[in-house]
Amino acid sequence: MSASIITFANLGRKQNLRTTDMLPLIEAFAASGELRQIICQINAGFPFKHTYSAIPTWLRYPMRALEKVSGKAFPRPMIERLFDFFTAHRLVRTDVTLMHGGFTMPTTVRRAHVLGSLAVDISVSADLATNVALEKEELPYLGFPEYEGTYTRLAREATHLNFFDYLIVMSDFTRQTHIAAGYPADHIYMAHLDIDTARFAPQARANGAPFRVLYLAHTQPLKGLHYLLDAWESLDLPGAELVIIGGFGEMPEELKQRYINRIQSNPRIKWTAGTHTPEQYYHDASVLVFPSLTEGFGRVTIEAMACGLPVITTDHAPGIVENGKTGFVVPVRDAQAIKEKIEYLYHHRNIAEEMGREARKAVEQKKPFGEEMLEIYRDIMQREGRNSP
Repeated sequence: MSASIITFANLGRKQNLRTTDMLPLIEAFAASGELRQIICQINAGFPFKHTYSAIPTWLRYPMRALEKVSGKAFPRPMIERLFDFFTAHRLVRTDVTLMHGGFTMPTTVRRAHVLGSLAVDISVSADLATNVALEKEELPYLGFPEYEGTYTRLAREATHLNFFDYLIVMSDFTRQTHIAAGYPADHIYMAHLDIDTARFAPQARANGAPFRVLYLAHTQPLKGLHYLLDAWESLDLPGAELVIIGGFGEMPEELKQRYINRIQSNPRIKWTAGTHTPEQYYHDASVLVFPSLTEGFGRVTIEAMACGLPVITTDHAPGIVENGKTGFVVPVRDAQAIKEKIEYLYHHRNIAEEMGREARKAVEQKKPFGEEMLEIYRDIMQREGRNSP
């Protein structure tokens, strides 16, 4: 049995947000002796011998030079198409090709099948048709009916999703969206990403620290920040603060400015455009609120839980939050429910602290992602009759 891993992570001396997601998977498969090839975004001395950068250096370095000269980055869709093209040409025959974010890699999926490999997507999103529908509902609500959202663009380009032999999702919400789109339920597995529990760990708050509600995201319309702002503006909690961390993604400039105006006009809201040390904000917070309308997993929820915070999230972004035990899972687009849960935790600090302790336990007791993935891989091999040495 053998496997290839395809990922937009950087590996070795260079790292990005996807690196920490993929390392446990890579380590588990390498230790099993069944990993044959890794194709990543940038390989900078990664120790696994057969690790390759998708876009070759003879092209990547001139592109980087052009970006420095022009002061503009190449569009993400262009990078994804180049990644897909060169990955397909580098791919070797294995029993399984595991693709992290495969909805941007149609050529690679086709090439895997030509080579006789099973194409398995580690899904980073709900089914795109669901996300398109959410955008088409939300943008008119926000006053931008003519604006084409991110997922609407992606859906035009990602028409190959049902060509995957198996999907691996990270929540029951995403699982149900793929089933609704016609993907066979018995070909969908579930696993949950890990978190660095040493970096993201509980820390005692200063005596007399205010009750702080934390929102941390790269905001675009489906992150649901406007529902949290609606909830916050209707609350009267003496001494409480809302802390917003993160900048803005793809959206109309007018909508971005509307968010900024609402934030800056409220003295009970503090905003920082970005951070490389999110753990310091978890340590200072009382609760994380994540009002997202759609999420593949929602990394911030498990980071907050690892830091001992209760989490208020939605039924479209549940992560591993257990309603009533490690936080609250509220209906999507429900500002009133968000308000009520914030208010409850404000007035019941002892319960909030207990939920935070349970949240940390849940993260510590979660099965490691690499172990989950290895079990899924072996189950697929058995189902497909490819489990011979």
